[in-house]
Amino acid sequence: MKPINRNFVIKFSLPIIFIVLLFLFEGCASRINNVMRSWEGHHYSELLMKWGPPSAVYDDGLGGRILVYTYARQWTSSGQIKTRTTGHATIWDNMIWGSAQSYTQYNPPKHYGYTAWRMFRIDSSGFIYAWSWKGL
Repeated sequence: MKPINRNFVIKFSLPIIFIVLLFLFEGCASRINNVMRSWEGHHYSELLMKWGPPSAVYDDGLGGRILVYTYARQWTSSGQIKTRTTGHATIWDNMIWGSAQSYTQYNPPKHYGYTAWRMFRIDSSGFIYAWSWKGL
């Protein structure tokens, strides 16, 4: 049986992984679009009852308002410890002589994050007529 070429596997698995991630992202984006779209035509008081007070409110310059909800998305990667040991041994006169040396490298946990935005445009009568979002 012929062994599998590692470069061949990497060459053809990366595009497949990319396509799967693209479909997953598309599914998340579609879900958020559906949630945001469902608020069109509703009075902003209904949104306040469901989502609570917005993070910020701005005048839109047309007599309406823009309600902005922000969410901090944060996560922490785990720390990693890698130890590498090198050495050698010599057998001489039924004795084993040798030495070894170990090196340990510690990478501390890293903190990551971004802000997700959900924005609703409210007309002068208090009804939601447009929306936008950024960040999952």
